[in-house]
Amino acid sequence: MKDLFLVKPNIKYQKSFVNYALTYKKINDEHYFNKYKKALENFQDYLNDLHNYSKGNDLPQGEVITSTFWLIDKKQVVGVVRIRHQEVECAGHIGYDISPDCRNRGYGFQILKLALEKAMKIGIKEVFLTCNIENTASKKIIEKNNGKLLGTIFDEEEDEYLYKYSITLTN
Repeated sequence: MKDLFLVKPNIKYQKSFVNYALTYKKINDEHYFNKYKKALENFQDYLNDLHNYSKGNDLPQGEVITSTFWLIDKKQVVGVVRIRHQEVECAGHIGYDISPDCRNRGYGFQILKLALEKAMKIGIKEVFLTCNIENTASKKIIEKNNGKLLGTIFDEEEDEYLYKYSITLTN
């Protein structure tokens, strides 16, 4: 766990990231598989999109500037974190996922901890996060990273209730 780090998406990790994306297909998780499917079709285009989104270029309708990082352990992509440079209703500033093959090993806590450091460098002073009220793993991860529960909100688009948290960032 001590050698974990975040990297900007890059070609060096193509094989590992493709395997990462395929773990979602293997468990029929369409939400995350669809998020990463373009990487399987044209990896360089996928990387270009992520780079552009981090600069605010060619953003899809309704999206905000988003920096994506991959959590690396022993040269393998084990998680992905997206840091939105402004809060998005029902999504907050930060979204992350851990490979289904790597869950329940402490990676979730570490990816959020490292993402909070990146968010501070971006200039975000208070991070807002959400998680489905039934996602006890994410709830624990946020709370272990000093998340303060603000309450419950309803996401109409996803038709689900979410917990909303804040984490104040200090140097």
